[in-house]
Amino acid sequence: MLTLTRAGRRLGLSSVLILGLAFATACGGDDGGNPSGDSGQGGGEGQDIELEFWTFVDAHTDFMQARADEFNAQNDEYNIVLDASVADFEEMHDRLLVAMQTGAGAPDIVDIEIQRFATFLRGEVPLHPLTDIVDNHRDQLVEERTAPYRADGVEYGIDYHLGTWVMYYNNEILEEAGVDVDDIVSWDDYIEAGKQVVANTDAWMAPVETTDRFSVIGLMLQNGGGTYDENNELILDSQENIDALQLIADMVHEHEIATVSAGGQVHDEAFYQAMNAGEYASVWMPQWFVTRFWDFMPETEGHILIRPLPEFEPGGFISTMGGGTGTAITKQIDDDKLDAAKQFLEFAKLSYDAQVALWTELGFDPFRNDVYEDEALLEADPWFGGEQVMTNLEGMFDRLAPEYTGPRYPEAILQLRDVVAYDVIEQGADPGEALRKAAEEVRSIDD
Repeated sequence: MLTLTRAGRRLGLSSVLILGLAFATACGGDDGGNPSGDSGQGGGEGQDIELEFWTFVDAHTDFMQARADEFNAQNDEYNIVLDASVADFEEMHDRLLVAMQTGAGAPDIVDIEIQRFATFLRGEVPLHPLTDIVDNHRDQLVEERTAPYRADGVEYGIDYHLGTWVMYYNNEILEEAGVDVDDIVSWDDYIEAGKQVVANTDAWMAPVETTDRFSVIGLMLQNGGGTYDENNELILDSQENIDALQLIADMVHEHEIATVSAGGQVHDEAFYQAMNAGEYASVWMPQWFVTRFWDFMPETEGHILIRPLPEFEPGGFISTMGGGTGTAITKQIDDDKLDAAKQFLEFAKLSYDAQVALWTELGFDPFRNDVYEDEALLEADPWFGGEQVMTNLEGMFDRLAPEYTGPRYPEAILQLRDVVAYDVIEQGADPGEALRKAAEEVRSIDD
């Protein structure tokens, strides 16, 4: 039986809802709409170290406080007293930016959502490097997950999950259509399966977002594109991105197997209702989307199977990563607290037990390879076909496309979310032209 608590499952809602409703995030968590204080008292034998922690996800405070309690029980040098506060997504990030710019008022440690993280990597970085603590575990980490929080080869943030991108299939619908889910290997196979679904059932093969970026960015990354490359060059108008967006457009306009998502995005109540009603045979989203099924799509229980994304070409990528929140240490921390903060953050985010807790407490996929053999991650999940979901994910790690976030990553994502997806899917714009215009808009910011 899964040890995930209901409170832990609720974590899935906010980080990604924040992305759709505020700036567009993708990690998971409760709606941190009302600022609140949550000061955790230490209980160890070491020196008391009070650390102020800001986040925009309620459940992150529970997770980090639990890790502080464990750290204090095992550490004789420091006793962490966590002073955690939760604020609305926009409010927290805006306050943090002001604090960084003025040089006063920042917390000791802070959660920074992936779309906002690049904002703090421009110019003189106001965050402490974390490469040394990442290096202590690098041999066990899925290396691609460190890239979004890295600048000039230095890590500045540590995530809460891997965010493996997968396809969620409603096997009940596929079986009705005469489709064997495991026969879908390539995107050509997916399109043919979609034609069977549309012809033989009352469902669409997939929803496509027009007011968010998940539908488009996932396939762009999988095809080797994205917003930036490893050399920090903007690649928004790359051929890989154009081809991926063309594929999505063809599913809607040419093959007619996909349609605009109910509510415009997959984090909308209208989408949940449609999925419960069996209107879609599949949806591609990161692993943290499992929490949405648990919380908002009860009619799908037992019918959903999790599989890799269909491949663009034989041997190509079958997954990538989506969303995220990096926990960082600000340079405004007192020097005498820095060592304790780094030890705590390493323990809370990178240790074996902490990575197991990412799944058991938050419902997220860990990014340490070695925990996937842990008993807690080997349990079958009756909701998802009675399969070992985490074992299925592990099989994708050797074909996982990385994501790089450059200096104008926030603006690039907003172009995909607010302009490109709508113009191409709703208005029938040419994918190449839409991406070229978006890239020009982003490049013009620094001209």
